[in-house]
Amino acid sequence: MLKSFRTAVLILIACLPPPAVAAELEPEDLDGGGFADSVRMAEMFRPHCVRVYLWTKSNAGILPTTGTIAEDVRNQRPTRLGGYWWDRRRVVVEDPVLPDAFIREAEIGLPGSDRRFPARVAGRFAKIPALLLEVLPDASGERPRAFPLWFSAEDVLDENGEAFTLRYHWDDGEWMTTIDSSPAVSAVDDSNREFMEATGGILFSGKGEVLGLTFGERLPVGDGNWQWLGPEIRKSRIIHAGAADRIGKRIDAMLETTILETRFSLRFELREDEEEPEWLSGSVLAGASEAHAAGLAVARRRLLVPLPLPPRAIAHIDRITVVTGNGSEILARFAGAFRDYQAVLLETDADLPGGDPPPGFAALDPQSENPLEDIPYPASEFIHRRRVDYESGRRRMTADYDRVRGQLQGYRDEPVVFTWTNEKDGSLAFDADGNLTAVALTPRLAPGHGEYEEAEAGFRPLAFLARSLRRPDRFDPAVAPVSRENGRRLIDSGVVYQPLDANTAKLFFASEETRGGQIGLLITHVYPGFPLAAAGLREQDIILRLFVEGRTEPVELRDQADTWLSAFSLDSDAELLEESPELSGVPWPPRNNAISNLLTAAGVGRRIEVEYLRDGKLRQGTFVSSYGEPDFQNAEPDRFPAIGIDVKPVTYEVARYFGRPDQSGVIVSRVREGSRAGIAGLCRYLLITHADGRKIRGLADFQEKITAFEKGRIDSTELTVEFFGRTRLVRLR
Repeated sequence: MLKSFRTAVLILIACLPPPAVAAELEPEDLDGGGFADSVRMAEMFRPHCVRVYLWTKSNAGILPTTGTIAEDVRNQRPTRLGGYWWDRRRVVVEDPVLPDAFIREAEIGLPGSDRRFPARVAGRFAKIPALLLEVLPDASGERPRAFPLWFSAEDVLDENGEAFTLRYHWDDGEWMTTIDSSPAVSAVDDSNREFMEATGGILFSGKGEVLGLTFGERLPVGDGNWQWLGPEIRKSRIIHAGAADRIGKRIDAMLETTILETRFSLRFELREDEEEPEWLSGSVLAGASEAHAAGLAVARRRLLVPLPLPPRAIAHIDRITVVTGNGSEILARFAGAFRDYQAVLLETDADLPGGDPPPGFAALDPQSENPLEDIPYPASEFIHRRRVDYESGRRRMTADYDRVRGQLQGYRDEPVVFTWTNEKDGSLAFDADGNLTAVALTPRLAPGHGEYEEAEAGFRPLAFLARSLRRPDRFDPAVAPVSRENGRRLIDSGVVYQPLDANTAKLFFASEETRGGQIGLLITHVYPGFPLAAAGLREQDIILRLFVEGRTEPVELRDQADTWLSAFSLDSDAELLEESPELSGVPWPPRNNAISNLLTAAGVGRRIEVEYLRDGKLRQGTFVSSYGEPDFQNAEPDRFPAIGIDVKPVTYEVARYFGRPDQSGVIVSRVREGSRAGIAGLCRYLLITHADGRKIRGLADFQEKITAFEKGRIDSTELTVEFFGRTRLVRLR
């Protein structure tokens, strides 16, 4: 026996001419011949090996994504794979997870020979990651001589628990035979079943008995019913090419009525003086005001829609329309957004055209405690995969297949089925018989966890997903469309703050808790009526952390560059503002800061705990995120095109800056170039306090006082403006 193979070694043996031995010859017991034994085993098994050449191509401009096949297409060379005789006319090879649309032609050759024979894809194994090729006659009408593998009736390994694999493959420009002598038994699961890890190839025992074929799988040991060991491998189900096509067509027909286009119109309009917000430019909207997505009908009047939009974009949704196959439209209502996934649930008043939902949703048990038990397939199972999208403005379906590699606990320890190729949000997985088994969804990361683009889609088992749709706690009430009034608002914390440094931290006895001023924000003002004021915070408190509902880890607060990008320096920017007002930031502390952005991303109605320092002592407070008064950035302007200005009300932060607690006056938010206002010397951020000597109390009052001049009933008007503590008069003509 192969006693010398007790250590894990790999011996690569260059291709030799096949020995003149019959395929049915059972090897003699070997007695530890080292390299000589490996050569002898290679010679014995090489007649069972086949060279496979797959000539591949792109499909509709798309290159294959598995392995190095895309490079083979670009370089116009075949992909070389080692195969093994299955029977007299068929060869089995590791499945490259390559749909037939990418295969231009296939050929097989024998070890030690340059002669090739044509082949075609005959089918794929249902539960073995392997492809079956039928070898065809060449131009002369001949087929190669076949040496089919036979399998030992023994279902167990030798007394030492050892097994070995022989792999035939292309490596470094030549065909090689690799013998892997690693110990076979590598793990024991909770059910006390032993498993072994085996590289791909012919699996044989220490006596040289062929146990089966492996393709890099984890194999149970000693299970007589397991398909990998002994003669049971011959009973493995094969999905023939014709059957796969028929099932695929049935899936496509079903999706015509169960996957429907959904249109989300957003209530969003950029003002002329505004830049596109980050949440809009970084989403699938890409500057548009309408998002298109594919919705899966999960009931007669309900659709599940993977929708990779951040909460701030969802807040702006105004109208939702479902488009049927004949072009008719059905209005839909927003029913909820998943807490943990970028997907929403919609409801309609009218029945959807598909009638019943896809098979699998209706019969699921919502009370099952362990969703992993409901996953209907083991590792390596063949699946049909479909994806329908409307990103290009029209319906486009991608149809291919994949293989399940296993199951794991994904984001928040929820079940995910991972496959050989990368999933895309909204992909659907169907088993070999065409039953829907999983939907790919992207996690919606909790605030502070990371950016949305960092999350990756993964197949969520249908049983788990169906139960989630029936549980209200799976949906996040803080993520939903909001009213037009609140659509532009921030969820403001209501504090003004400054970053810490080592000296400031020492002055406030906070060096230890702030790690020498590395974390924490010093409050310099608290606006009454806002969340942090309600939580009891006041000036000179130091905010350290926020604990946001729905997030497991606290968010540490620290000086961030974006907090102060739009802050204004009176010393350096006053002159710049007069000369080029479009280049400077607002003069008052901006409300669009790190804390407000965090709260707005979390959503309204979220319970939040704040940890802060006061007089060197650690304290806690609690508040619920809510919309505050509109700030200057989000306030609606009044436009006066005849004069050439836009003005806004004196909002709470502007009133503090100008020292006007009654919030009287209006603020110039825009001056059009070449207008009467521009010629008169008006610029952004001027406070207009009087018109023709009469006090302006607010927008309505300004509108009333300026109407006569705007409509030409008087020739001029005199405005009193305040600018950086100086008051002057401006006459409009």
